[in-house]
Amino acid sequence: MNPTLPTLIPYQDHYPYVPVMVKRPLATFDPIAVAKIVHQMGNGFALTIDRHQRYSYFSFKPQRSLTGRQLAKHKRPANETLQAILNQYRTPRIQGLPPFTGGLIGYFGYEYIQQFVLKLHLKSPATADLDDLGLFLVTSVLVYDHRHHELGLTQLISTADLAATYAVTQTALTQQLAAIIEQLQQPIALPPFDLQQPLHMQADQATYARQVDRIRQHIYAGDIFQMIYANPCLGTMSGSLLAVYQQLQKTAAPYTCYFKQANFEMTVASPETLVTKDGEQIATYPLAGTRRRGRTPAEDQQLAHELQTSPKEIAEHNMLVDLGRNDLGQVAKFKSVRVTNLRRLIRYSQVMHLGSRVAAEVAPTTTALQVLAATFPAGTLAGAPKIEAMTLINHYEQVPRGAYGGCFGYLDCNGNLDMAIGIRLAYRMNEQLVIPAGAGIVADSIGAQEFKECQNKQRVIVNAVQDAKGRVKDGIIN
Repeated sequence: MNPTLPTLIPYQDHYPYVPVMVKRPLATFDPIAVAKIVHQMGNGFALTIDRHQRYSYFSFKPQRSLTGRQLAKHKRPANETLQAILNQYRTPRIQGLPPFTGGLIGYFGYEYIQQFVLKLHLKSPATADLDDLGLFLVTSVLVYDHRHHELGLTQLISTADLAATYAVTQTALTQQLAAIIEQLQQPIALPPFDLQQPLHMQADQATYARQVDRIRQHIYAGDIFQMIYANPCLGTMSGSLLAVYQQLQKTAAPYTCYFKQANFEMTVASPETLVTKDGEQIATYPLAGTRRRGRTPAEDQQLAHELQTSPKEIAEHNMLVDLGRNDLGQVAKFKSVRVTNLRRLIRYSQVMHLGSRVAAEVAPTTTALQVLAATFPAGTLAGAPKIEAMTLINHYEQVPRGAYGGCFGYLDCNGNLDMAIGIRLAYRMNEQLVIPAGAGIVADSIGAQEFKECQNKQRVIVNAVQDAKGRVKDGIIN
């Protein structure tokens, strides 16, 4: 339900802002149609679908655009600046509203860990013309409820003069929503997309395998137990990744996202949650252990059995479940950490994984940014022990990761968050296109197999890029 003025009045003495929402039935909805409208306006924006695939969120007309390099100019740590923004627009949690009604939406890059662990000195993403975060502050959110087939528009309003502001905002939102729905009926061409250079792996199989053997020596020496070693696929492009995002809409990934900020653009179809916070409930979802999907039902079942019974994959997964428990334990209430699912088989279009859920409870004063700090980056994208693995990643990987291995999603002004891990993605800065992926290296890893795992994980994105190239050029769908 939409919050009425009487239901909001009790909050005006305790919160600086409250969310207001209007909505209308909309039987069919195409997120690409909204993306095309905002892209045509020239605004940077983020679009994401939450873990349960119930809501699609669009950051309509952001209040502020925030980047890592921009925040680095401030005299205080980036986290403090972000928390100050969330405090400034603090809102109550109101039953019946979507999980995200306003706050920060976008991504935190892998190198953002240095904000949480000061002793880590990783390659600066600026050396690759990247940022360690890209966020929008949004006080108005366009949201589609896929369960009830409703399109809504939210607005955070000040409680200083709530009675007067409420009526004016309701009228304005109703008019804006009607205009948006009318625009959605108009055909708008996709922006052009084309590959200028064929995609290629950064390291060929022989080179990657040699590095895997070197990493294994660190494991034998006791430096680490496991490390995620990336091997991105590279190319050059022209146009926009919006056409690639359109292709990724066909996948069954829990999270999909399209993000554009100045000359940086990213599209994601991530299968893995980093962390969620809903009130005092927090959870993380380790996903580790991979096989490709079978070409036939029989082969698919055989590969699933192989994955579920592999001592290597089980040991690797259990290690990362323990790491997830330790991460949550940093902020959780005493003895509240628990594993509620262990090593479930999860199938996606190109690969299958083992997945678990680790949950806990936090104190009411624990912030979403504190929960993010405890779990970031995912152990499944770093290794174990996490800090030692990240130190070696910094040594062996040739370029900063940027969005890969970080997370994307939202931090709501009501204290909640939903962040997915930055995997199964493509990003571009200017003309440089990057499709990252990595493999978990353990003591008995075989270099050629780990090289293949990178390719398996990249396949859904590579296919989307190739399909988009074949269908869209100069804004025309072939």
